[in-house]
Amino acid sequence: MVFVRARLQKEHCMAILFYHRFSKDSANDFELPHLRIRDFEKQMWHIKNWYKVITMDELADRLASKRKNGTPCVAITIDDGYFNNYTLAYPILKRLNLPATIYLSTGFVGTKKSTWVDEVMDMFLISKKESISLPELFDNEVFDLSTPKKKREAFLKLFEKMLSIEHERKTSLMEELLKILDVEEDIKNNAKRKMLVWSEIIEMSGNNISFEAHTVSHPTLSKMELSEAKREILESRNEIEMKIGSKVKHFAIPNGKIEDFNEELKEFCKEIGFETVVSTEPGIVSAKSDPYFLKRINPSPPIYIFACELARYMFLS
Repeated sequence: MVFVRARLQKEHCMAILFYHRFSKDSANDFELPHLRIRDFEKQMWHIKNWYKVITMDELADRLASKRKNGTPCVAITIDDGYFNNYTLAYPILKRLNLPATIYLSTGFVGTKKSTWVDEVMDMFLISKKESISLPELFDNEVFDLSTPKKKREAFLKLFEKMLSIEHERKTSLMEELLKILDVEEDIKNNAKRKMLVWSEIIEMSGNNISFEAHTVSHPTLSKMELSEAKREILESRNEIEMKIGSKVKHFAIPNGKIEDFNEELKEFCKEIGFETVVSTEPGIVSAKSDPYFLKRINPSPPIYIFACELARYMFLS
Protein backbone atom coordinates (compact mmCIF):
# COMPACT_ATOMS: atom_id res chain seq x y z
CA MET A 1 0.00 0.00 0.00
CA VAL A 2 2.77 2.43 0.96
CA PHE A 3 4.83 1.69 -2.16
CA VAL A 4 1.73 1.99 -4.38
CA ARG A 5 1.20 5.44 -2.90
CA ALA A 6 4.86 6.22 -3.47
CA ARG A 7 4.54 5.52 -7.18
CA LEU A 8 1.61 7.94 -7.43
CA GLN A 9 3.41 10.79 -5.68
CA LYS A 10 4.92 13.44 -7.95
CA GLU A 11 7.18 14.93 -5.29
CA HIS A 12 9.15 13.06 -2.65
CA CYS A 13 11.10 13.81 0.49
CA MET A 14 14.65 12.66 1.17
CA ALA A 15 15.98 10.68 4.11
CA ILE A 16 19.41 10.74 5.73
CA LEU A 17 20.25 7.51 7.55
CA PHE A 18 22.88 7.66 10.26
CA TYR A 19 25.02 4.94 11.80
CA HIS A 20 27.91 4.76 14.27
CA ARG A 21 29.43 1.37 15.16
CA PHE A 22 29.19 -2.06 13.56
CA SER A 23 29.89 -5.54 14.88
CA LYS A 24 29.88 -9.10 13.57
CA ASP A 25 27.51 -10.14 16.35
CA SER A 26 25.15 -8.51 18.82
CA ALA A 27 26.69 -6.23 21.43
CA ASN A 28 27.01 -7.74 24.88
CA ASP A 29 25.20 -6.46 27.97
CA PHE A 30 27.71 -3.69 28.54
CA GLU A 31 28.94 -2.46 25.17
CA LEU A 32 27.70 0.68 23.49
CA PRO A 33 25.08 -0.05 20.79
CA HIS A 34 26.36 -1.68 17.64
CA LEU A 35 24.50 -2.65 14.48
CA ARG A 36 25.21 -6.20 13.40
CA ILE A 37 26.84 -6.07 10.00
CA ARG A 38 24.43 -8.60 8.52
CA ASP A 39 21.57 -6.26 9.45
CA PHE A 40 23.42 -3.35 7.84
CA GLU A 41 23.89 -5.38 4.65
CA LYS A 42 20.16 -6.18 4.48
CA GLN A 43 19.37 -2.50 4.94
CA MET A 44 21.76 -1.52 2.17
CA TRP A 45 20.24 -4.06 -0.22
CA HIS A 46 16.78 -2.71 0.61
CA ILE A 47 17.57 0.92 -0.11
CA LYS A 48 19.50 -0.02 -3.24
CA ASN A 49 16.42 -1.84 -4.56
CA TRP A 50 13.71 0.64 -3.48
CA TYR A 51 15.31 4.10 -3.37
CA LYS A 52 17.76 6.32 -5.18
CA VAL A 53 20.89 6.49 -3.01
CA ILE A 54 22.51 9.92 -3.21
CA THR A 55 25.52 11.69 -1.73
CA MET A 56 25.30 14.58 0.71
CA ASP A 57 26.54 16.82 -2.12
CA GLU A 58 23.56 15.75 -4.24
CA LEU A 59 21.19 16.23 -1.31
CA ALA A 60 22.55 19.75 -0.74
CA ASP A 61 22.17 20.58 -4.45
CA ARG A 62 18.55 19.37 -4.45
CA LEU A 63 17.79 21.49 -1.39
CA ALA A 64 19.49 24.58 -2.82
CA SER A 65 17.80 24.32 -6.22
CA LYS A 66 14.29 24.05 -4.71
CA ARG A 67 13.36 21.79 -7.62
CA LYS A 68 10.80 19.05 -7.17
CA ASN A 69 12.26 15.76 -6.03
CA GLY A 70 10.64 13.23 -8.35
CA THR A 71 12.31 10.17 -6.81
CA PRO A 72 12.46 9.04 -3.15
CA CYS A 73 16.13 9.51 -2.19
CA VAL A 74 18.25 8.26 0.69
CA ALA A 75 21.71 9.36 1.85
CA ILE A 76 23.89 7.09 4.02
CA THR A 77 25.91 8.73 6.80
CA ILE A 78 28.14 7.35 9.55
CA ASP A 79 29.34 9.38 12.53
CA ASP A 80 32.68 9.55 14.37
CA GLY A 81 35.00 7.41 12.22
CA TYR A 82 35.31 4.02 13.93
CA PHE A 83 37.75 1.40 12.65
CA ASN A 84 34.85 -1.02 12.11
CA ASN A 85 33.50 1.39 9.49
CA TYR A 86 36.50 0.30 7.40
CA THR A 87 36.59 -3.40 8.26
CA LEU A 88 32.85 -4.13 8.22
CA ALA A 89 30.72 -1.44 6.56
CA TYR A 90 33.05 -0.30 3.79
CA PRO A 91 33.34 -3.69 2.01
CA ILE A 92 29.53 -3.88 1.76
CA LEU A 93 29.18 -0.33 0.49
CA LYS A 94 31.95 -0.96 -2.05
CA ARG A 95 30.44 -4.24 -3.25
CA LEU A 96 27.00 -2.67 -3.69
CA ASN A 97 28.50 0.50 -5.21
CA LEU A 98 26.71 2.73 -2.72
CA PRO A 99 28.02 6.18 -1.77
CA ALA A 100 28.26 7.12 1.90
CA THR A 101 29.51 9.95 4.09
CA ILE A 102 31.60 9.48 7.23
CA TYR A 103 31.62 12.45 9.60
CA LEU A 104 35.07 12.40 11.14
CA SER A 105 36.22 13.48 14.59
CA THR A 106 39.77 14.22 13.51
CA GLY A 107 41.48 14.27 16.90
CA PHE A 108 41.08 10.50 17.25
CA VAL A 109 42.40 9.52 13.81
CA GLY A 110 45.56 7.43 14.04
CA THR A 111 45.50 7.32 17.85
CA LYS A 112 44.19 5.06 20.59
CA LYS A 113 41.91 7.84 21.78
CA SER A 114 38.17 7.82 21.23
CA THR A 115 35.04 9.82 22.06
CA TRP A 116 34.48 10.68 25.71
CA VAL A 117 31.51 8.29 25.72
CA ASP A 118 33.72 5.39 24.64
CA GLU A 119 36.40 6.33 27.14
CA VAL A 120 33.98 6.46 30.07
CA MET A 121 32.48 3.15 28.96
CA ASP A 122 35.97 1.59 28.90
CA MET A 123 36.64 2.85 32.43
CA PHE A 124 33.51 1.15 33.73
CA LEU A 125 34.17 -2.01 31.75
CA ILE A 126 37.73 -2.43 33.05
CA SER A 127 37.12 -1.33 36.63
CA LYS A 128 37.09 -3.98 39.35
CA LYS A 129 35.35 -1.67 41.80
CA GLU A 130 32.19 -3.12 43.33
CA SER A 131 30.65 0.31 43.93
CA ILE A 132 31.40 4.02 43.61
CA SER A 133 29.90 7.35 44.60
CA LEU A 134 30.05 10.69 42.80
CA PRO A 135 28.78 13.18 45.40
CA GLU A 136 29.37 16.27 43.26
CA LEU A 137 26.87 14.97 40.72
CA PHE A 138 24.63 12.55 42.61
CA ASP A 139 24.79 13.62 46.28
CA ASN A 140 24.85 10.52 48.52
CA GLU A 141 23.87 7.98 45.87
CA VAL A 142 26.05 4.84 45.69
CA PHE A 143 26.33 3.03 42.37
CA ASP A 144 26.46 -0.77 42.40
CA LEU A 145 29.03 -2.04 39.86
CA SER A 146 28.97 -5.69 40.87
CA THR A 147 27.53 -7.00 37.57
CA PRO A 148 27.76 -5.93 33.90
CA LYS A 149 24.07 -4.98 34.02
CA LYS A 150 24.58 -2.78 37.09
CA LYS A 151 27.65 -1.21 35.53
CA ARG A 152 25.67 -0.35 32.42
CA GLU A 153 22.88 1.21 34.48
CA ALA A 154 25.42 3.35 36.35
CA PHE A 155 27.16 4.32 33.12
CA LEU A 156 23.91 5.37 31.43
CA LYS A 157 22.92 7.53 34.37
CA LEU A 158 26.35 9.19 34.39
CA PHE A 159 26.26 9.62 30.59
CA GLU A 160 22.97 11.53 30.77
CA LYS A 161 24.39 13.79 33.48
CA MET A 162 27.63 14.42 31.59
CA LEU A 163 25.75 15.52 28.47
CA SER A 164 24.41 18.52 30.36
CA ILE A 165 27.52 19.75 32.17
CA GLU A 166 29.99 22.37 30.95
CA HIS A 167 32.88 21.17 28.81
CA GLU A 168 35.65 22.07 31.26
CA ARG A 169 33.82 20.30 34.09
CA LYS A 170 33.36 17.23 31.92
CA THR A 171 37.07 17.18 31.10
CA SER A 172 38.07 17.34 34.76
CA LEU A 173 35.47 14.72 35.66
CA MET A 174 37.05 12.34 33.15
CA GLU A 175 40.33 12.66 35.04
CA GLU A 176 38.57 12.11 38.36
CA LEU A 177 36.82 8.99 37.06
CA LEU A 178 40.15 7.38 36.21
CA LYS A 179 41.08 7.60 39.89
CA ILE A 180 37.65 6.81 41.33
CA LEU A 181 37.38 3.67 39.21
CA ASP A 182 41.07 2.87 39.77
CA VAL A 183 41.81 2.26 36.09
CA GLU A 184 44.58 4.74 35.23
CA GLU A 185 47.24 2.11 34.56
CA ASP A 186 44.85 -0.38 32.97
CA ILE A 187 43.56 2.20 30.51
CA LYS A 188 47.10 3.25 29.64
CA ASN A 189 48.36 -0.32 29.16
CA ASN A 190 45.34 -1.90 27.47
CA ALA A 191 44.15 0.80 25.09
CA LYS A 192 43.34 -0.53 21.63
CA ARG A 193 42.68 1.38 18.46
CA LYS A 194 38.99 2.03 17.92
CA MET A 195 39.16 4.70 15.23
CA LEU A 196 40.33 5.00 11.63
CA VAL A 197 43.83 5.92 10.48
CA TRP A 198 44.52 8.29 7.59
CA SER A 199 45.64 5.57 5.17
CA GLU A 200 42.23 3.88 5.54
CA ILE A 201 40.45 7.20 5.12
CA ILE A 202 42.42 8.02 1.96
CA GLU A 203 41.66 4.57 0.52
CA MET A 204 37.94 4.90 1.18
CA SER A 205 37.81 8.48 -0.11
CA GLY A 206 38.89 7.11 -3.49
CA ASN A 207 36.04 4.62 -3.47
CA ASN A 208 32.77 6.53 -3.16
CA ILE A 209 33.10 7.43 0.56
CA SER A 210 33.22 11.12 1.41
CA PHE A 211 34.67 12.44 4.67
CA GLU A 212 33.15 15.46 6.34
CA ALA A 213 33.66 17.38 9.59
CA HIS A 214 32.50 16.26 13.04
CA THR A 215 34.80 18.43 15.24
CA VAL A 216 38.23 17.52 16.62
CA SER A 217 37.33 15.94 19.97
CA HIS A 218 33.55 15.37 19.83
CA PRO A 219 32.57 17.82 22.59
CA THR A 220 29.10 19.13 23.36
CA LEU A 221 29.53 22.38 21.45
CA SER A 222 26.84 24.31 23.29
CA LYS A 223 28.56 23.57 26.62
CA MET A 224 31.88 25.23 25.80
CA GLU A 225 33.20 28.71 25.03
CA LEU A 226 32.01 29.91 21.61
CA SER A 227 35.56 30.52 20.40
CA GLU A 228 36.57 26.98 21.37
CA ALA A 229 33.49 25.51 19.70
CA LYS A 230 34.32 27.38 16.49
CA ARG A 231 37.92 26.14 16.68
CA GLU A 232 36.70 22.54 17.02
CA ILE A 233 34.61 22.88 13.85
CA LEU A 234 37.16 24.76 11.76
CA GLU A 235 40.20 22.63 12.66
CA SER A 236 38.28 19.45 11.91
CA ARG A 237 37.38 20.73 8.45
CA ASN A 238 40.88 21.99 7.71
CA GLU A 239 42.57 18.75 8.77
CA ILE A 240 40.38 16.62 6.52
CA GLU A 241 40.90 18.91 3.54
CA MET A 242 44.66 18.88 4.06
CA LYS A 243 44.87 15.08 4.41
CA ILE A 244 42.58 13.94 1.59
CA GLY A 245 42.79 16.91 -0.76
CA SER A 246 39.08 17.49 -1.30
CA LYS A 247 36.75 20.23 -0.10
CA VAL A 248 34.72 19.55 3.05
CA LYS A 249 31.18 20.91 2.64
CA HIS A 250 29.18 19.20 5.38
CA PHE A 251 29.18 19.10 9.18
CA ALA A 252 27.58 16.82 11.79
CA ILE A 253 26.81 18.13 15.28
CA PRO A 254 28.29 15.95 18.05
CA ASN A 255 25.44 14.33 20.02
CA GLY A 256 23.21 16.12 17.53
CA LYS A 257 20.23 17.24 19.60
CA ILE A 258 18.68 20.67 19.34
CA GLU A 259 20.21 21.73 22.67
CA ASP A 260 23.71 20.81 21.43
CA PHE A 261 23.84 23.59 18.83
CA ASN A 262 22.98 27.29 18.71
CA GLU A 263 22.38 30.14 16.29
CA GLU A 264 25.93 31.52 16.61
CA LEU A 265 27.40 28.17 15.56
CA LYS A 266 24.86 27.82 12.76
CA GLU A 267 25.91 31.22 11.38
CA PHE A 268 29.56 30.27 11.72
CA CYS A 269 28.99 27.10 9.68
CA LYS A 270 27.40 29.21 6.95
CA GLU A 271 30.25 31.73 7.04
CA ILE A 272 33.01 29.15 6.59
CA GLY A 273 31.25 27.51 3.65
CA PHE A 274 29.42 24.44 4.88
CA GLU A 275 26.43 23.56 2.69
CA THR A 276 24.66 21.38 5.26
CA VAL A 277 24.68 20.63 8.97
CA VAL A 278 23.08 17.40 10.19
CA SER A 279 21.59 16.63 13.59
CA THR A 280 20.40 13.40 15.21
CA GLU A 281 16.86 14.71 15.65
CA PRO A 282 14.52 12.24 13.92
CA GLY A 283 12.83 13.12 10.65
CA ILE A 284 13.07 13.51 6.90
CA VAL A 285 14.38 16.21 4.59
CA SER A 286 12.01 18.27 2.47
CA ALA A 287 12.09 21.53 0.56
CA LYS A 288 11.14 23.28 3.81
CA SER A 289 14.06 21.83 5.81
CA ASP A 290 16.73 24.08 7.29
CA PRO A 291 19.97 22.95 5.57
CA TYR A 292 21.86 23.96 8.73
CA PHE A 293 19.90 21.65 10.99
CA LEU A 294 18.84 18.64 8.94
CA LYS A 295 17.07 15.73 10.62
CA ARG A 296 18.20 12.12 10.20
CA ILE A 297 16.83 8.62 10.76
CA ASN A 298 18.49 6.11 13.08
CA PRO A 299 17.88 2.74 11.37
CA SER A 300 16.61 -0.16 13.47
CA PRO A 301 16.75 -3.89 12.74
CA PRO A 302 15.24 -6.32 11.86
CA ILE A 303 14.80 -5.59 8.17
CA TYR A 304 10.98 -5.56 8.17
CA ILE A 305 10.96 -2.86 10.87
CA PHE A 306 13.59 -0.87 9.01
CA ALA A 307 11.67 -1.11 5.73
CA CYS A 308 8.35 -0.12 7.32
CA GLU A 309 9.80 2.73 9.38
CA LEU A 310 11.67 4.20 6.42
CA ALA A 311 8.57 3.96 4.21
CA ARG A 312 6.47 5.58 6.93
CA TYR A 313 8.90 8.50 7.19
CA MET A 314 9.22 8.90 3.43
CA PHE A 315 5.66 8.49 2.24
CA LEU A 316 3.32 9.05 5.18
CA SER A 317 4.93 12.00 7.00
